[in-house]
Amino acid sequence: MNKILIVSALYQEIEAVEHYIEGKSDWKKISTNWYVNDKSKKEVFVKVLGVGKVNAAIGTTDAINQVNPDLIVNVGVAGGLDDKLSVGSLVIGTDYVQVDLKTILPENMPVINDTPDYIIEKLSEIAKKKALDYKTGRIATGDFVLYEGRKRRQIKREYNPLAFDMETAAVAQVATAKGIDFVGIRSFSDMANKKTITKLSSNIQKGKNQELKKKVFSEPVELILDYIDIA
Repeated sequence: MNKILIVSALYQEIEAVEHYIEGKSDWKKISTNWYVNDKSKKEVFVKVLGVGKVNAAIGTTDAINQVNPDLIVNVGVAGGLDDKLSVGSLVIGTDYVQVDLKTILPENMPVINDTPDYIIEKLSEIAKKKALDYKTGRIATGDFVLYEGRKRRQIKREYNPLAFDMETAAVAQVATAKGIDFVGIRSFSDMANKKTITKLSSNIQKGKNQELKKKVFSEPVELILDYIDIA
């Protein structure tokens, strides 16, 4: 693994890359979105995709054509669907599903590869050492904000995911089509329900919960950069 592409929907989800790499002596910044470790011969490229599956697919494809990465990582926030986790928890994706894509013929469903076991195992090992509140499991994706109780229950019942977001499965589908390994790492900004989303929106407007904001944006980034250092 020499070239790693890290993508996110929003700049805030990826800005921690530069701050974290600044503290690592072997890494240097080459340009706005490009970091190199001369000692390990590894390169990290970052790209903001925009929100939603279409933006995610287009941006990932463009980045692959530019970078030709060996691994693609999608980081960012998500809505939590596991009742044993809470706001601030983290999910390391094992497999990915698009919940709003329905077809008549099963063969028309997209092919999305699972994340290789060795990546999940190493990320889990690092997460344990960092004492992160995390689980490994399925990440569901759809082109909508999930907050309505009946829809939330239906998605949990039908797909059994730990988290829901608007990009990960789309990025994973592109990675699969291009034959590139992929992992999604998401932290919970809310629990995909009206109560926590309303509270999140209110806190953002009032500038509250800065420590939680820093945590949910930085932990996925720090986890994958620690993985890259030892992989």
